[in-house]
Amino acid sequence: EAFASHYAADAVMTDHPGVVTFSGREAIQARYAQAFAARGPAQVVIETRIVSGEYVVDDEAISSARGSARGVVIYRVQNCLITRADYLPFQTAPVPPEPAQ
Repeated sequence: EAFASHYAADAVMTDHPGVVTFSGREAIQARYAQAFAARGPAQVVIETRIVSGEYVVDDEAISSARGSARGVVIYRVQNCLITRADYLPFQTAPVPPEPAQ
């Protein structure tokens, strides 16, 4: 819930080039609750942030026990809430298996 509280009730998430993947805060909350449950805790580091008016561009590095990913997200923020999040393709890397002993 805390994650989704940053999104407007009618927010949309898209995959590049603008294909809507989720629409509405409830759908976004359900998607991320499922992802957090499946992947476990994750750490997100914002490597670079550019703010231009109501747009925020983040270069994000995400890591968890299941692997890592890096990508760019373009957010539109209106009235202190995210109204749109456009995800450019992320580069992923699985966690390598531990050597047998």
